[in-house]
Amino acid sequence: MKAVQFVHTLNYGDAISGEAIALKRMFEDRGWEAKILALHAHEKVQHLAEIWKGTKAQHDELESLGREDLIFNHYSIASPLNDVFGELLGARRALLYHNLTPPHWFADYNPRVHAALKQGASELPALLALSDIVLADSEYNKQELEALGCKDVRVLPLPLDRDKWNVPANAGIARVLSSHGGVNVLHVGRLAPNKCVEDIIKAFYFYHHKIERNSKLWLVGIDIDTELYSFELRRLISKLQLREAVTFVGSVADSELRALYENSDVYLCMSEHEGFCLPLLEAMHFKLPIIAFDACAVKGTLGDAGLLVSEKDPALTAEMINLLVSESELRRVYVERGTARAQEFYEEHFSDLFDAVLTNKPLQDHSKSATKGSDEGARAKAQSWA
Repeated sequence: MKAVQFVHTLNYGDAISGEAIALKRMFEDRGWEAKILALHAHEKVQHLAEIWKGTKAQHDELESLGREDLIFNHYSIASPLNDVFGELLGARRALLYHNLTPPHWFADYNPRVHAALKQGASELPALLALSDIVLADSEYNKQELEALGCKDVRVLPLPLDRDKWNVPANAGIARVLSSHGGVNVLHVGRLAPNKCVEDIIKAFYFYHHKIERNSKLWLVGIDIDTELYSFELRRLISKLQLREAVTFVGSVADSELRALYENSDVYLCMSEHEGFCLPLLEAMHFKLPIIAFDACAVKGTLGDAGLLVSEKDPALTAEMINLLVSESELRRVYVERGTARAQEFYEEHFSDLFDAVLTNKPLQDHSKSATKGSDEGARAKAQSWA
């Protein structure tokens, strides 16, 4: 049996690519012949992918697949691979929906990405109708597909791969974060407008200038295709007199990211559109307490393992940062909750869900275990301090 995954770009460290690599390994562990087809691949993972060039040989190979084989399409944007997926008739077709960022977020920053997202949204209903198996990686994404009329959607969450972290933390970065002796606030994710990084910066402004001067904000993530937005963030940092306190880290290796997680004090997420938000799980895995804005799939991923805020009040968020840093009991509660929550997404559990997909058995829905996801007492206390 053969399994072919379609991924627009196989990147190093990104959530969709990580799942594709995990699935390839799981297929192979079960005796399948597995490959990943991608239009582009990062140099660190290019050995795991075959670049799609649309050759006759590649088309012939796909068209030779039978019903015992599987085409697995990771759907997140318009791609020539979506056209190929729609044309294949022999193999079973599985579509895993990772969400499409609403195009309006990119309207002012990148017309090419804006057009690709619009096209992806318009193509999705037809591809859903052609798919033998439809999956979503969160309850939020499942509901989006159901709103499009897709009735049989199952949730297959992103896995948290602990093997990824079997590397020593980068000692140099660990020293940089620990040497100043103050508070480190962390965010991991693309510098994209839907991530609302400006709201992280505004909250950090109040924390740094009004509460704890010895503090730093670390922004980990690339700005490819969002350079204009990235420039706006840098201009805001300059305006708020934070240039010495905020660092744009860019893309990092796993050892470097581990050092950042392990030596930070609070993880802050103000994103207004997430289909899953894997960095929340990574922060929990590294016992890092979280403050997150309640939007889209964030609550379903976070559960009760962090402070979930329903409004953007930078001063109040700064007080919440201070609470998680200074009140050891509150910090302990959220670290314990996060540790337990992260375990639900470890790869061995994902493996069981994966087997259920292959055998068409029911899948357990992780989102059902998500609770209110906020601590009213902590919020009230933070409100009184603000």
